[in-house]
Amino acid sequence: MKLICNIKNGETIILQLERGGYVLDELHLTISRNLDTLLIGSIDNLVTKNKIDRLSLKTMKILGNMRPGAVFSMIVKTIVNGLGV
Repeated sequence: MKLICNIKNGETIILQLERGGYVLDELHLTISRNLDTLLIGSIDNLVTKNKIDRLSLKTMKILGNMRPGAVFSMIVKTIVNGLGV
């Protein structure tokens, strides 16, 4: 099971839950205030909605351009580390 975080134009995040090369589900989020809470809650909802155990997430892929020093990129990297994938 793979979670893909795709950043589009620095304004939108597309979260995709993928298994065996097929997208099971996806969410489109607008980057705004409280991104950390929004992202964590959205990942939780995506996993719960699809009745997937968090431990079955083996990898998380981040696609798109992120500036290394931007708070946004630090938030995404921290969430990936927190998930332990």
